[in-house]
Parts: sequence; structure tokens; C-alpha cells
Amino acid sequence: MEFYLDDCADANDLILWLERAGRVVHSPRGEGTRGVDDPIHLAHAAARGYALITKNPDDFRLLHQDWQQRGQSHYGILLIYEENIRGKDMEPADIVQAIEKLLSSGVPIINELHVLNHWR
Repeated sequence: MEFYLDDCADANDLILWLERAGRVVHSPRGEGTRGVDDPIHLAHAAARGYALITKNPDDFRLLHQDWQQRGQSHYGILLIYEENIRGKDMEPADIVQAIEKLLSSGVPIINELHVLNHWR
């Protein structure tokens, strides 16, 4: 499974941790999608078979619902909730660990929405 980080999740340290875990990661900087609106990020990821990782959960929950109502499919949306409290927010290592737990669980990812905070 390949991953796409939207603008708010696009960070060098997260990319590095995911790549160290053997994951293929795409970012807006590398894909030419930096600064586009959220629907375009999701469409870009879906068209290329990437699961999308975001730290913008509220907007992507709505996008997921809209896509489901329209019968559009995507390769999964992985949400990260942040409260901007040091020690409480997920660090890149926590995010990678949560993704690995989610993937090894056998729970469907395609066309689903998952909160990575729940997989810590």
C-alpha cells in the first residue's frame, strides 16, 4: 500500500519514518499538488491508488461521507487528531506504529475512514 500525505501531514520526519518502515510515501511537494484544496488531494490520491494521511480530520470526514453518497471510491483515509499538547499528539513513530497495527489487523482500508489515534 502506498500513502499520500495531504498538505497538513506533509512533513519530512513523517516521510522518513514511513520510508524506514518500508512504506512508499508521496507528498504534495513531490506530486505537484502543494496548496490545492482537500477534494483535489483526495481525488489525486484515489486516482493513483494511494491511501491518504491527513491531520485535517473534520474536512476529510465530510469528504469521505460525500464520496460514499456519490458512490466514489478511494483507497482509504487515515485521520490524525491533534490537540497541540506536547506528549499527547502523535509523533511520527506513533503514526507509523498505528499504521502497522491497522494494516496487520486485516481491517479493510479501501473506501474506509480510520482514526490512527485509536490504533496507538
